[in-house]
Amino acid sequence: MVTRRTTLSGMFYPDNPVLLKRTLDAFYDNPQLRDFFANCSPKIKESGISSESVSEGMMPEGKSELSEGQSGIPEVKSEISEDKPRMPKGIVSPHAGIVYSGLTSAYAYGTIPQDFSGTFVIIGPSHSGYSDCMSSQDWETPLGDIAADGVLIKELSKHLRVDDYAMSRRENSIEVQTLFIKHRFPDAKCVCILMGNQTERNALAMGRAIYNAVSVTNTESVIVASSDFSHYIPAAEAEKYDIYAINALGNLDTGLFYKRIITEGISACGYGPIIAMTECCRLMGAEYSELLKYSTSGDITGEYSEVVGYAAISVE
Repeated sequence: MVTRRTTLSGMFYPDNPVLLKRTLDAFYDNPQLRDFFANCSPKIKESGISSESVSEGMMPEGKSELSEGQSGIPEVKSEISEDKPRMPKGIVSPHAGIVYSGLTSAYAYGTIPQDFSGTFVIIGPSHSGYSDCMSSQDWETPLGDIAADGVLIKELSKHLRVDDYAMSRRENSIEVQTLFIKHRFPDAKCVCILMGNQTERNALAMGRAIYNAVSVTNTESVIVASSDFSHYIPAAEAEKYDIYAINALGNLDTGLFYKRIITEGISACGYGPIIAMTECCRLMGAEYSELLKYSTSGDITGEYSEVVGYAAISVE
C-alpha cells in the first residue's frame, strides 16, 4: 500500500513526534475540557446547543426568520438515557494550525470513546480547487500511519472517484484531522474525502453516498466534517454569525443551515462537509447536534479585531 506523505508538518503542527504527542496530550489535560466532560450529560437538551455557548444577543438583528420572543434555537423533544455512553455518529472539527484550534478539536474528538477502532470518514473542503475525490492510500502522521479502509473505499468509489494525486497535495482540512485520530485512536482506519462542490444538493448527495457505503459494508464509523467558521472579521461579529448558523443544526436542519450561511455570507470554509456529515448521520439515526466548544484565533493571539472562528460540534 502506498502511503500519502505529510505536507504540513513543521508548519501547522510539530514534526517531532514527541513534541506533537505532548502538545496533543496537553489539549486533553486542559482543566476546562476535563471539567466539561466530567459534568456533561449525553441526555438531549431542549436545544442541540449548550446553553453556555448561546447567550442573549447572539442572533443577528432584523432576521425575518425569527419572531419576537424566539431564541432561534431549534427545539428537540426526544431523549435518551443518561446512562448510555456518549458516542457521536459525526463531529465537526476545525483545521487551523493546532496552536490556534487544537483545543477546540479536542472537544470534538473527546466525545468519542478512546477504544474506538473503527473508521473515520473525513470530509474536508478543497482549498486548492480540486473537485470531489477521495484517497485510496494510508495516511502518514509523525505519530505513525493510519491505514486506509480499503473495503469502504471500494464501495464508495462507485459514487466518488479516487484521485491520489489531488489528495497528496497540501491540504490542511484533512491532514490536521489525522493527527487527532492517530493520537487518540491508534487502531482506527480512515477514508479521506475532498469536497470541491459545496452546493447543498451535492453535499446532501455525498452524505447519502457515504451512508449507503457504510451501510453496505457494515462499517463502524464516525463521520468527521472539517471546517473553520468565519474568517478575518471582528471576534464579536464572527461569534454572532457563526452561532446563528450553528443553531440551525440543533435538530439537523441542513436546509436552514445552508440558507443562513449563504444569506448572511458567513465565510465558513467547510459548510458543504458539515451538510454531508449531518445528512449521513441523520440517515444513521442521529437526532440532534450539540455545540461543545466555540473559540476564535483571538483567544490565542489576543487580537480580536480580525479572527477566524472555530467550533466543535457532535451529532448524536
